[in-house]
Amino acid sequence: MNKLHFPLVTLPKEFVVLLKTNLSLVSQSSIVFDTIKTNKALYMICEQALAEFDENQRGLENIITVLGWSNFRDRMASIFISKKLYGNFPTKTNMELVDDIKTIETKFSDHGVNSFSRAFLLGFYLKMANIELHERESEQQGQILIPDEIGTLLKLSHGRSEKIDWLVIIVLHLQRSFGPKSLMNHIGSARKLNELYPLMSPESREMMHENLLAYGASINESELFLYEKI
Repeated sequence: MNKLHFPLVTLPKEFVVLLKTNLSLVSQSSIVFDTIKTNKALYMICEQALAEFDENQRGLENIITVLGWSNFRDRMASIFISKKLYGNFPTKTNMELVDDIKTIETKFSDHGVNSFSRAFLLGFYLKMANIELHERESEQQGQILIPDEIGTLLKLSHGRSEKIDWLVIIVLHLQRSFGPKSLMNHIGSARKLNELYPLMSPESREMMHENLLAYGASINESELFLYEKI
């Protein structure tokens, strides 16, 4: 089995902050706008790429209100993906670039807290990471993929996780370590994740540590290493 390698990826700070924010509040448009306007360059990039949704030229805050958070979020992600792929920020958004991210979000929507975009954040990281891995001539592992079995395994755990992205990554490593059937038996027997950790091989534990650190650094989050609960 090839080693699973999560690279450290530089992600847009303000966008990541929004994806980690609870946007169940009525004033979500104001939260989004206030976060983006702190970065003048990002403000101008979004305003230009989304100009087609601002017929009356009322500015970015109006665009956010018109599109709604989910649609604006998807289009904003496509802006950064386009820049990663082609080297320049686009003048118009391409929603096909986020189809695979939306697929990941839908796959885990029943297991996360929907007012957070954590599953979307994981998909966005994987998209950017896979582009980076493809660009590295020395990288031979191919794409990082989330097997369908992960969703099946999560169905056995009942309940929702606020940080579904972390949970998916941990279960992915457990699945690679034990195999789908064995891990399903463990979870079906109500064994907790911290009980399975000592049963992993040293190599599997090291790989999981490296990838969790890379993901945490990429999204500027260290909570998993400070608190026990996911």
